[in-house]
Amino acid sequence: MASASYVMWIGLGAAAKSVGLLEISRELFYFVLGGIALSNLYFYTMIRTGLNKRLADPSMTFQQILIALCWSSVLISTTDELRGAMLPVYVVTILFGVFGLTTRAFIGLSAFALASYVGVIGAEYYLDGSNFNPMRESLSFAILAASMIWAVMFGSYVTSLKNALKSHNTELKEQVTNTSREASKDHLTQTFNRRYMMDSLSREKARADRVGSTFSLCIFDLDHFKLLNDEHGHLVGDKVLTDFAYLARRELRASDMIDLEGEGRCFGRFGGEEFLCLLPSTDRNGGRRCAERLRLATSRAEFENKVRVTLSAGVAEYRPGESVTDTLRRADEALYFAKQTGRNKVACAGRGEGDPISDTIAGEVVVLNEFRS
Repeated sequence: MASASYVMWIGLGAAAKSVGLLEISRELFYFVLGGIALSNLYFYTMIRTGLNKRLADPSMTFQQILIALCWSSVLISTTDELRGAMLPVYVVTILFGVFGLTTRAFIGLSAFALASYVGVIGAEYYLDGSNFNPMRESLSFAILAASMIWAVMFGSYVTSLKNALKSHNTELKEQVTNTSREASKDHLTQTFNRRYMMDSLSREKARADRVGSTFSLCIFDLDHFKLLNDEHGHLVGDKVLTDFAYLARRELRASDMIDLEGEGRCFGRFGGEEFLCLLPSTDRNGGRRCAERLRLATSRAEFENKVRVTLSAGVAEYRPGESVTDTLRRADEALYFAKQTGRNKVACAGRGEGDPISDTIAGEVVVLNEFRS
């Protein structure tokens, strides 16, 4: 845009020179052309090499306009009859920064443009006062000043609109982010909900199949939760679920095997008193250690109304090629095994087809060959 503007004004200047309305020597004309070309080459080089990114304003709008005003003053100084007609070049140059300048920068550049014009007519009066027309030059200056004031007001208005739009877009992005976050959260425990967990499982399966990695699932179930609700009421039951979710996030985050802020790693409520934890790049043993850590922490914790609860867990490692549903089914079968064989334990599904389910009792893994789901 800057180069096109220069070409336009140079073309008009050349046309004016051809009919004798632009008093400029050949040497000065080529000097101006060379200077303009070097100016554009400088800005082009800065942008193409990325050096402009080190500046506070990578577009260098202020610098481009400042140099353009200098060349505009040179152009205007070479004409007398067309000076009034050439004044819009100042306004056009200033408006080049309508989307990139602050109000303060607009005022500064406008003041520089007015000072440059005063310098042009002052130099003319000093060099040849006989042809100086004070009334004409005063009127030209007044027109230029009014135009500059209008340009500043217009630029400031556009800047305020731009800032308001930017602020509105930021708020809108935050609202969209918050809405998306709320849509993925369980309203009671503020952990991820079932839909988000299933989407995460699908993404992790696709990644595991693509790069040849593995992952593990842990399904947690609070033991005898229905009896807890019957004895203490649903409000206490809800508070136990909320406190357990907080405990689980804290314990799993502290574990070496999981970083809940990392990509793909997540913990959420799967339904009722069941929770699910997804552990990318984690084998069955890593999943078992995570589950056992949470089982021990839960058994030692005291919840609402001094209620104590235990949990059972089922762990399954993803088998390459199987569906998410099959991995969940095997984890659920391991959970069912843990509950049917005494609760308050962690059971792991076998790695291969037909392998036995094992459980953890007091931290020790026991393989139970007689159980098949």
